[in-house]
Amino acid sequence: MAKKSRLGLYLEDEEIKKQVKIAAARRGMSTTAYCALAIEERLKRDGETGNTDQKKALLSRIDRLKAEIGSTGKSTAELVKEGRRR
Repeated sequence: MAKKSRLGLYLEDEEIKKQVKIAAARRGMSTTAYCALAIEERLKRDGETGNTDQKKALLSRIDRLKAEIGSTGKSTAELVKEGRRR
């Protein structure tokens, strides 16, 4: 059996925790398996598990954006809120 990596998950909302438990039970799986599957699906949807060329292009764009905003002293999140996202 392969060694598994541990990832802690803390939820501020007790209701979400209950919803996760119910959803997992409906599918006959543990909450750990349900959360792992949900994370994997999100990574695929976000393109994190996709094409290596796409990842390189994204990283290059991030580097260009970091260089561009470096002199402003603002974070990417702040710039997005201001509508300066390209």
